[in-house]
Amino acid sequence: MSIDRKISPAFKPFLARSGDHDRRDAIVIYQTPGIEGIQVGDRLGQLNRRQLNVVREQTQLQRQVESRLFESYQGRSLEMGHEGAPLQTRTIGAGTLPMANVEVTRTTLAALASEPDVVAVLPNQNIELLKPKQIDYTDLLPQEQEGGLTWGLKQLDIAKVWETTKGAGINVAVLDTGCYGDHPALKGRVQDFVLVDPLGRRITTDVSFDAGQHGTHICGTIAGGMTEEGIAIGCAPEANLLVGGVLVGNATLLTLVEGMAWAIERGADIINLSLGLEYYEPLFSKVLDILISQYDVLPVVAIGNSNHGNTSSPGNSYNAFSVGAIEQMAEDQLGVTFFSSGASLVFPGQSPEEIVTKPDVVAPGAQVYSCIPPEQRPDGTFAYTYMDGTSMAAPHISGVAALLMAANPEASATDVLKALRETALHPNGTERRPDNRWGYGLIQPAEALKLIQMA
Repeated sequence: MSIDRKISPAFKPFLARSGDHDRRDAIVIYQTPGIEGIQVGDRLGQLNRRQLNVVREQTQLQRQVESRLFESYQGRSLEMGHEGAPLQTRTIGAGTLPMANVEVTRTTLAALASEPDVVAVLPNQNIELLKPKQIDYTDLLPQEQEGGLTWGLKQLDIAKVWETTKGAGINVAVLDTGCYGDHPALKGRVQDFVLVDPLGRRITTDVSFDAGQHGTHICGTIAGGMTEEGIAIGCAPEANLLVGGVLVGNATLLTLVEGMAWAIERGADIINLSLGLEYYEPLFSKVLDILISQYDVLPVVAIGNSNHGNTSSPGNSYNAFSVGAIEQMAEDQLGVTFFSSGASLVFPGQSPEEIVTKPDVVAPGAQVYSCIPPEQRPDGTFAYTYMDGTSMAAPHISGVAALLMAANPEASATDVLKALRETALHPNGTERRPDNRWGYGLIQPAEALKLIQMA
Protein backbone atom coordinates (compact mmCIF):
# COMPACT_ATOMS: atom_id res chain seq x y z
CA MET A 1 0.00 0.00 0.00
CA SER A 2 1.31 3.48 -0.89
CA ILE A 3 2.25 5.90 1.88
CA ASP A 4 -0.52 8.31 0.85
CA ARG A 5 -3.14 5.59 1.26
CA LYS A 6 -1.93 4.94 4.81
CA ILE A 7 -2.25 8.58 5.94
CA SER A 8 -5.74 9.77 6.82
CA PRO A 9 -7.00 12.74 4.78
CA ALA A 10 -8.26 14.13 8.09
CA PHE A 11 -4.66 15.19 8.78
CA LYS A 12 -5.11 18.09 6.35
CA PRO A 13 -7.48 20.11 8.58
CA PHE A 14 -5.91 18.62 11.70
CA LEU A 15 -2.44 19.99 10.81
CA ALA A 16 -3.67 23.16 9.09
CA ARG A 17 -2.24 25.49 11.74
CA SER A 18 0.80 23.44 12.73
CA GLY A 19 4.41 24.31 12.05
CA ASP A 20 6.81 21.75 10.56
CA HIS A 21 8.00 20.61 14.00
CA ASP A 22 4.85 21.10 16.09
CA ARG A 23 3.87 17.85 17.79
CA ARG A 24 0.42 16.37 17.34
CA ASP A 25 -1.06 13.15 18.66
CA ALA A 26 -1.85 10.36 16.22
CA ILE A 27 -3.18 6.82 16.34
CA VAL A 28 -1.16 4.28 14.37
CA ILE A 29 -2.58 0.89 13.35
CA TYR A 30 0.07 -1.73 12.66
CA GLN A 31 0.19 -5.13 11.01
CA THR A 32 -0.12 -8.11 13.27
CA PRO A 33 -0.35 -11.89 12.82
CA GLY A 34 -3.79 -13.45 13.16
CA ILE A 35 -4.87 -15.18 16.34
CA GLU A 36 -4.25 -18.89 16.00
CA GLY A 37 -6.59 -21.24 17.80
CA ILE A 38 -9.61 -18.92 17.86
CA GLN A 39 -12.29 -19.71 15.32
CA VAL A 40 -14.90 -17.34 13.96
CA GLY A 41 -17.77 -17.43 16.47
CA ASP A 42 -15.45 -17.66 19.49
CA ARG A 43 -16.37 -14.31 20.98
CA LEU A 44 -14.18 -13.23 23.88
CA GLY A 45 -17.11 -13.32 26.29
CA GLN A 46 -17.48 -17.05 25.48
CA LEU A 47 -13.79 -18.04 25.42
CA ASN A 48 -12.38 -20.66 27.72
CA ARG A 49 -9.18 -20.25 29.70
CA ARG A 50 -6.97 -21.90 27.06
CA GLN A 51 -8.24 -19.53 24.37
CA LEU A 52 -7.74 -16.51 26.61
CA ASN A 53 -4.12 -17.63 26.98
CA VAL A 54 -3.91 -17.56 23.18
CA VAL A 55 -5.16 -13.96 23.25
CA ARG A 56 -2.46 -13.08 25.76
CA GLU A 57 0.16 -14.71 23.53
CA GLN A 58 -1.17 -12.72 20.59
CA THR A 59 -0.88 -9.53 22.62
CA GLN A 60 2.77 -10.34 23.32
CA LEU A 61 3.40 -10.79 19.58
CA GLN A 62 1.76 -7.44 18.90
CA ARG A 63 3.89 -5.74 21.52
CA GLN A 64 7.01 -7.09 19.78
CA VAL A 65 5.88 -5.58 16.48
CA GLU A 66 5.04 -2.35 18.27
CA SER A 67 8.44 -2.21 19.98
CA ARG A 68 10.26 -2.58 16.65
CA LEU A 69 8.03 0.09 15.14
CA PHE A 70 8.68 2.56 17.98
CA GLU A 71 12.46 2.04 17.81
CA SER A 72 12.61 2.45 14.03
CA TYR A 73 10.38 5.53 14.07
CA GLN A 74 12.43 7.24 16.78
CA GLY A 75 15.64 6.52 14.88
CA ARG A 76 14.28 7.87 11.60
CA SER A 77 12.97 11.05 13.28
CA LEU A 78 16.46 11.75 14.61
CA GLU A 79 17.96 11.17 11.15
CA MET A 80 15.47 13.68 9.75
CA GLY A 81 16.81 16.33 12.12
CA HIS A 82 13.95 16.31 14.65
CA GLU A 83 15.03 18.49 17.55
CA GLY A 84 14.17 18.45 21.24
CA ALA A 85 12.89 15.57 23.33
CA PRO A 86 12.14 12.29 21.50
CA LEU A 87 8.68 12.01 19.99
CA GLN A 88 6.41 10.19 22.45
CA THR A 89 5.11 6.68 21.73
CA ARG A 90 2.63 4.84 23.95
CA THR A 91 0.93 1.47 23.98
CA ILE A 92 -2.88 1.61 24.06
CA GLY A 93 -4.24 -0.39 26.95
CA ALA A 94 -2.59 -3.77 27.48
CA GLY A 95 -1.70 -4.05 23.79
CA THR A 96 -4.82 -6.04 22.95
CA LEU A 97 -5.49 -3.92 19.87
CA PRO A 98 -2.71 -3.48 17.27
CA MET A 99 -2.80 0.27 17.74
CA ALA A 100 -0.61 2.82 19.50
CA ASN A 101 -0.56 6.49 20.43
CA VAL A 102 2.31 8.28 18.66
CA GLU A 103 3.44 11.89 18.39
CA VAL A 104 3.95 13.11 14.82
CA THR A 105 5.00 16.32 13.10
CA ARG A 106 4.52 17.50 9.54
CA THR A 107 8.03 16.25 8.77
CA THR A 108 7.80 12.83 10.46
CA LEU A 109 4.27 11.78 9.47
CA ALA A 110 5.34 10.31 6.13
CA ALA A 111 8.26 8.54 7.81
CA LEU A 112 5.88 6.84 10.22
CA ALA A 113 3.52 5.82 7.41
CA SER A 114 6.41 4.37 5.41
CA GLU A 115 7.25 1.86 8.14
CA PRO A 116 6.49 -1.61 6.66
CA ASP A 117 4.36 -2.72 9.64
CA VAL A 118 2.13 0.37 9.56
CA VAL A 119 -1.38 -0.13 8.17
CA ALA A 120 -2.80 3.35 8.79
CA VAL A 121 -2.13 6.61 10.66
CA LEU A 122 -5.09 8.63 11.97
CA PRO A 123 -5.06 12.03 13.68
CA ASN A 124 -6.14 12.02 17.31
CA GLN A 125 -9.07 14.25 16.50
CA ASN A 126 -11.91 15.23 18.82
CA ILE A 127 -14.99 13.09 19.18
CA GLU A 128 -18.36 14.37 20.27
CA LEU A 129 -21.67 13.16 21.51
CA LEU A 130 -24.38 12.73 18.90
CA LYS A 131 -26.68 14.89 20.96
CA PRO A 132 -30.28 13.73 21.06
CA LYS A 133 -33.24 15.97 21.48
CA GLN A 134 -34.76 15.73 24.93
CA ILE A 135 -38.43 16.59 25.16
CA ASP A 136 -40.98 16.30 27.92
CA TYR A 137 -43.49 13.85 26.48
CA THR A 138 -45.75 13.86 29.53
CA ASP A 139 -48.81 12.91 27.48
CA LEU A 140 -47.11 9.76 26.21
CA LEU A 141 -46.49 8.15 29.59
CA PRO A 142 -50.01 6.71 29.92
CA GLN A 143 -49.50 4.95 26.58
CA GLU A 144 -46.34 3.27 27.87
CA GLN A 145 -48.04 2.27 31.13
CA GLU A 146 -50.99 0.76 29.31
CA GLY A 147 -48.96 -1.89 27.50
CA GLY A 148 -46.18 -2.40 30.02
CA LEU A 149 -43.55 -1.84 27.29
CA THR A 150 -42.02 1.18 25.62
CA TRP A 151 -43.39 1.79 22.14
CA GLY A 152 -40.05 0.74 20.67
CA LEU A 153 -40.17 -2.67 22.35
CA LYS A 154 -43.79 -3.10 21.26
CA GLN A 155 -42.97 -2.14 17.68
CA LEU A 156 -40.13 -4.66 17.58
CA ASP A 157 -42.30 -7.38 19.19
CA ILE A 158 -39.54 -8.03 21.72
CA ALA A 159 -41.84 -9.96 24.05
CA LYS A 160 -42.03 -12.74 21.43
CA VAL A 161 -38.22 -13.07 21.41
CA TRP A 162 -38.17 -13.10 25.22
CA GLU A 163 -39.94 -16.48 25.06
CA THR A 164 -36.58 -17.83 23.84
CA THR A 165 -33.93 -15.51 25.27
CA LYS A 166 -33.41 -12.36 27.32
CA GLY A 167 -29.72 -11.97 26.50
CA ALA A 168 -28.14 -13.74 29.47
CA GLY A 169 -24.38 -14.11 29.30
CA ILE A 170 -23.81 -11.56 26.52
CA ASN A 171 -21.56 -8.56 27.21
CA VAL A 172 -22.55 -5.25 25.63
CA ALA A 173 -20.00 -2.46 25.93
CA VAL A 174 -21.39 1.08 25.97
CA LEU A 175 -18.70 3.68 25.22
CA ASP A 176 -20.39 6.95 26.06
CA THR A 177 -20.80 9.47 28.90
CA GLY A 178 -20.85 6.72 31.52
CA CYS A 179 -23.80 5.23 33.37
CA TYR A 180 -25.55 5.72 36.70
CA GLY A 181 -25.33 2.06 37.66
CA ASP A 182 -27.31 2.47 40.91
CA HIS A 183 -30.48 3.22 38.98
CA PRO A 184 -33.22 0.76 40.04
CA ALA A 185 -33.91 -0.17 36.40
CA LEU A 186 -30.23 -1.17 35.95
CA LYS A 187 -29.79 -3.16 39.16
CA GLY A 188 -27.14 -5.82 38.64
CA ARG A 189 -26.60 -5.00 34.96
CA VAL A 190 -23.39 -2.92 35.02
CA GLN A 191 -20.69 -5.57 35.37
CA ASP A 192 -17.69 -3.30 34.88
CA PHE A 193 -17.00 0.43 34.58
CA VAL A 194 -14.03 2.58 33.62
CA LEU A 195 -13.43 6.26 33.01
CA VAL A 196 -10.94 7.18 30.28
CA ASP A 197 -9.46 10.63 30.83
CA PRO A 198 -8.36 13.03 28.03
CA LEU A 199 -4.80 11.61 28.20
CA GLY A 200 -6.11 8.11 27.55
CA ARG A 201 -5.56 6.91 31.11
CA ARG A 202 -7.98 4.41 32.63
CA ILE A 203 -9.45 5.45 35.95
CA THR A 204 -11.37 2.89 37.97
CA THR A 205 -13.99 3.82 40.55
CA ASP A 206 -16.02 1.95 43.12
CA VAL A 207 -19.27 3.22 41.62
CA SER A 208 -20.33 3.84 38.04
CA PHE A 209 -21.51 7.34 37.21
CA ASP A 210 -22.72 9.37 34.25
CA ALA A 211 -21.18 12.70 33.25
CA GLY A 212 -24.53 13.55 31.65
CA GLN A 213 -27.68 11.54 30.95
CA HIS A 214 -26.94 10.07 27.54
CA GLY A 215 -25.08 6.93 28.58
CA THR A 216 -27.59 5.93 31.25
CA HIS A 217 -30.46 6.36 28.79
CA ILE A 218 -28.68 4.12 26.26
CA CYS A 219 -27.89 1.47 28.89
CA GLY A 220 -31.56 1.39 29.87
CA THR A 221 -32.66 0.71 26.29
CA ILE A 222 -30.11 -2.09 25.95
CA ALA A 223 -30.51 -3.94 29.24
CA GLY A 224 -32.86 -2.04 31.55
CA GLY A 225 -35.54 -3.81 33.56
CA MET A 226 -38.89 -2.54 34.81
CA THR A 227 -39.76 0.95 35.95
CA GLU A 228 -41.62 1.44 39.21
CA GLU A 229 -44.81 1.70 37.13
CA GLY A 230 -44.16 -1.69 35.53
CA ILE A 231 -42.88 -0.50 32.13
CA ALA A 232 -40.17 -2.66 30.54
CA ILE A 233 -37.54 -0.41 28.94
CA GLY A 234 -34.68 -2.73 27.89
CA CYS A 235 -34.39 -5.05 24.88
CA ALA A 236 -32.11 -7.58 26.60
CA PRO A 237 -32.84 -7.29 30.35
CA GLU A 238 -30.45 -10.12 31.28
CA ALA A 239 -27.43 -8.94 29.24
CA ASN A 240 -24.33 -7.58 30.96
CA LEU A 241 -23.21 -3.98 30.52
CA LEU A 242 -19.55 -2.97 30.27
CA VAL A 243 -19.53 0.81 30.51
CA GLY A 244 -16.68 3.03 29.42
CA GLY A 245 -16.90 6.76 30.12
CA VAL A 246 -15.03 7.99 27.03
CA LEU A 247 -17.05 11.17 26.40
CA VAL A 248 -15.94 13.01 29.53
CA GLY A 249 -13.97 16.24 29.18
CA ASN A 250 -11.86 16.67 26.04
CA ALA A 251 -12.73 13.39 24.35
CA THR A 252 -10.62 12.31 21.38
CA LEU A 253 -10.02 9.32 19.15
CA LEU A 254 -7.45 8.17 21.73
CA THR A 255 -10.05 8.01 24.51
CA LEU A 256 -12.35 6.06 22.20
CA VAL A 257 -9.83 3.41 21.11
CA GLU A 258 -8.59 3.10 24.71
CA GLY A 259 -12.20 2.39 25.67
CA MET A 260 -12.44 -0.15 22.86
CA ALA A 261 -9.29 -1.91 24.06
CA TRP A 262 -10.70 -2.02 27.60
CA ALA A 263 -13.98 -3.46 26.30
CA ILE A 264 -12.18 -6.17 24.33
CA GLU A 265 -10.09 -7.09 27.37
CA ARG A 266 -13.29 -7.39 29.44
CA GLY A 267 -14.87 -9.79 26.92
CA ALA A 268 -17.26 -7.54 24.99
CA ASP A 269 -19.46 -9.22 22.37
CA ILE A 270 -21.03 -5.97 21.13
CA ILE A 271 -19.83 -2.35 21.28
CA ASN A 272 -22.43 0.42 21.12
CA LEU A 273 -21.19 3.76 19.72
CA SER A 274 -23.47 6.79 19.70
CA LEU A 275 -20.78 9.36 18.92
CA GLY A 276 -19.11 11.14 16.03
CA LEU A 277 -15.68 12.36 14.95
CA GLU A 278 -14.95 16.00 14.22
CA TYR A 279 -13.64 15.23 10.72
CA TYR A 280 -14.57 12.48 8.29
CA GLU A 281 -12.22 9.55 8.92
CA PRO A 282 -12.18 6.94 6.11
CA LEU A 283 -9.44 4.92 7.82
CA PHE A 284 -11.64 4.23 10.86
CA SER A 285 -12.74 1.20 8.86
CA LYS A 286 -9.37 -0.33 9.82
CA VAL A 287 -10.33 -0.06 13.49
CA LEU A 288 -13.67 -1.74 12.82
CA ASP A 289 -11.91 -4.47 10.84
CA ILE A 290 -9.91 -5.33 13.96
CA LEU A 291 -13.06 -5.56 16.08
CA ILE A 292 -14.93 -7.70 13.56
CA SER A 293 -12.20 -9.87 12.02
CA GLN A 294 -9.73 -10.29 14.88
CA TYR A 295 -12.09 -10.39 17.86
CA ASP A 296 -15.51 -11.16 16.35
CA VAL A 297 -17.08 -8.19 18.12
CA LEU A 298 -20.10 -6.46 16.57
CA PRO A 299 -19.81 -2.63 16.47
CA VAL A 300 -23.21 -0.90 16.38
CA VAL A 301 -22.94 2.77 15.39
CA ALA A 302 -25.51 5.59 15.29
CA ILE A 303 -25.52 7.23 11.84
CA GLY A 304 -26.06 10.79 13.14
CA ASN A 305 -28.71 13.47 13.54
CA SER A 306 -27.82 15.81 10.66
CA ASN A 307 -30.81 15.05 8.41
CA HIS A 308 -31.01 13.33 5.05
CA GLY A 309 -28.01 13.80 2.76
CA ASN A 310 -25.50 13.74 5.61
CA THR A 311 -23.77 11.07 7.65
CA SER A 312 -21.55 10.99 10.73
CA SER A 313 -18.14 9.34 10.94
CA PRO A 314 -17.55 6.54 12.02
CA GLY A 315 -21.13 5.48 11.26
CA ASN A 316 -20.45 6.03 7.56
CA SER A 317 -17.52 3.58 7.45
CA TYR A 318 -18.35 0.91 4.90
CA ASN A 319 -18.07 -1.86 7.53
CA ALA A 320 -19.92 -0.07 10.36
CA PHE A 321 -23.31 -1.51 11.23
CA SER A 322 -24.96 1.89 11.24
CA VAL A 323 -28.42 2.68 12.53
CA GLY A 324 -31.01 5.29 11.56
CA ALA A 325 -34.13 6.26 13.52
CA ILE A 326 -37.84 5.80 12.90
CA GLU A 327 -40.78 7.44 14.64
CA GLN A 328 -44.50 6.89 15.06
CA MET A 329 -46.44 9.13 12.72
CA ALA A 330 -50.10 9.89 12.19
CA GLU A 331 -52.58 7.02 11.92
CA ASP A 332 -50.10 4.52 13.38
CA GLN A 333 -47.77 4.88 10.43
CA LEU A 334 -43.99 4.58 10.79
CA GLY A 335 -41.50 6.83 9.10
CA VAL A 336 -37.82 7.71 9.23
CA THR A 337 -37.40 10.77 11.45
CA PHE A 338 -36.51 14.06 9.80
CA PHE A 339 -33.24 14.29 11.77
CA SER A 340 -32.01 10.77 10.94
CA SER A 341 -28.93 10.97 8.71
CA GLY A 342 -28.36 8.94 5.58
CA ALA A 343 -26.51 9.16 2.28
CA SER A 344 -25.02 7.18 -0.59
CA LEU A 345 -21.23 7.44 -0.52
CA VAL A 346 -18.23 6.71 -2.70
CA PHE A 347 -15.15 6.24 -0.52
CA PRO A 348 -11.59 7.25 -1.49
CA GLY A 349 -10.04 4.75 -3.89
CA GLN A 350 -13.39 3.32 -4.97
CA SER A 351 -15.10 3.63 -8.31
CA PRO A 352 -18.54 5.30 -8.61
CA GLU A 353 -20.04 1.82 -9.02
CA GLU A 354 -18.93 0.94 -5.49
CA ILE A 355 -21.47 3.10 -3.71
CA VAL A 356 -21.94 2.49 0.01
CA THR A 357 -25.43 3.23 1.31
CA LYS A 358 -26.00 4.22 4.92
CA PRO A 359 -27.67 3.53 7.30
CA ASP A 360 -27.73 -0.27 7.26
CA VAL A 361 -30.99 -0.60 9.20
CA VAL A 362 -33.38 1.51 11.24
CA ALA A 363 -34.92 1.14 14.70
CA PRO A 364 -37.12 3.21 17.04
CA GLY A 365 -35.28 6.45 17.78
CA ALA A 366 -37.91 9.06 18.65
CA GLN A 367 -39.93 9.40 21.84
CA VAL A 368 -37.80 6.67 23.43
CA TYR A 369 -38.48 6.25 27.14
CA SER A 370 -35.56 5.14 29.32
CA CYS A 371 -33.74 5.82 32.56
CA ILE A 372 -31.49 8.76 33.49
CA PRO A 373 -29.59 9.67 36.66
CA PRO A 374 -32.14 11.07 39.17
CA GLU A 375 -32.73 14.75 38.45
CA GLN A 376 -34.28 17.15 40.94
CA ARG A 377 -36.79 19.50 39.35
CA PRO A 378 -39.27 21.98 40.86
CA ASP A 379 -42.08 19.45 40.43
CA GLY A 380 -40.21 16.46 41.81
CA THR A 381 -37.39 13.99 41.19
CA PHE A 382 -37.29 12.40 37.76
CA ALA A 383 -35.34 9.23 36.95
CA TYR A 384 -36.78 8.58 33.47
CA THR A 385 -37.30 10.67 30.37
CA TYR A 386 -38.02 10.57 26.65
CA MET A 387 -35.25 11.29 24.16
CA ASP A 388 -34.97 11.54 20.38
CA GLY A 389 -31.92 10.67 18.27
CA THR A 390 -30.18 7.94 16.31
CA SER A 391 -28.36 7.53 19.65
CA MET A 392 -31.64 6.08 20.89
CA ALA A 393 -32.04 3.79 17.85
CA ALA A 394 -28.58 2.20 18.08
CA PRO A 395 -29.11 0.64 21.55
CA HIS A 396 -32.28 -1.05 20.29
CA ILE A 397 -30.05 -2.80 17.75
CA SER A 398 -27.37 -3.60 20.35
CA GLY A 399 -29.98 -5.09 22.67
CA VAL A 400 -31.55 -7.19 19.93
CA ALA A 401 -28.11 -8.38 18.82
CA ALA A 402 -27.50 -9.54 22.40
CA LEU A 403 -30.72 -11.55 22.28
CA LEU A 404 -29.64 -13.27 19.06
CA MET A 405 -26.13 -14.02 20.35
CA ALA A 406 -27.57 -15.55 23.51
CA ALA A 407 -29.96 -17.68 21.44
CA ASN A 408 -27.08 -19.11 19.37
CA PRO A 409 -23.68 -18.77 21.07
CA GLU A 410 -22.03 -20.42 18.05
CA ALA A 411 -23.14 -17.66 15.67
CA SER A 412 -20.50 -15.10 14.73
CA ALA A 413 -20.97 -11.35 14.90
CA THR A 414 -21.20 -11.38 11.10
CA ASP A 415 -23.96 -14.00 11.28
CA VAL A 416 -25.91 -11.74 13.63
CA LEU A 417 -25.40 -8.70 11.40
CA LYS A 418 -26.55 -10.71 8.38
CA ALA A 419 -29.65 -12.00 10.16
CA LEU A 420 -30.70 -8.50 11.23
CA ARG A 421 -30.11 -7.04 7.79
CA GLU A 422 -31.67 -9.81 5.70
CA THR A 423 -34.86 -10.01 7.76
CA ALA A 424 -35.35 -6.22 8.00
CA LEU A 425 -38.62 -4.91 6.57
CA HIS A 426 -38.49 -2.14 3.96
CA PRO A 427 -41.83 -0.37 3.32
CA ASN A 428 -41.27 -0.50 -0.45
CA GLY A 429 -40.19 -4.12 -0.65
CA THR A 430 -36.91 -5.97 -0.91
CA GLU A 431 -36.14 -4.67 -4.41
CA ARG A 432 -35.60 -1.19 -2.95
CA ARG A 433 -33.06 -2.34 -0.38
CA PRO A 434 -30.86 -0.71 0.66
CA ASP A 435 -31.69 2.97 0.31
CA ASN A 436 -30.26 5.92 2.21
CA ARG A 437 -33.28 6.48 4.43
CA TRP A 438 -34.37 3.03 5.57
CA GLY A 439 -31.23 1.09 4.71
CA TYR A 440 -32.38 -2.52 4.51
CA GLY A 441 -35.37 -1.60 6.63
CA LEU A 442 -36.77 -1.83 10.15
CA ILE A 443 -35.30 -4.78 12.03
CA GLN A 444 -37.61 -7.73 12.73
CA PRO A 445 -36.18 -9.45 15.82
CA ALA A 446 -38.47 -12.50 15.77
CA GLU A 447 -37.61 -13.25 12.14
CA ALA A 448 -33.92 -12.65 12.78
CA LEU A 449 -34.12 -15.09 15.71
CA LYS A 450 -35.43 -17.83 13.40
CA LEU A 451 -32.59 -17.21 10.97
CA ILE A 452 -29.85 -17.11 13.60
CA GLN A 453 -31.06 -20.36 15.13
CA MET A 454 -30.38 -22.03 11.78
CA ALA A 455 -26.88 -20.53 11.43
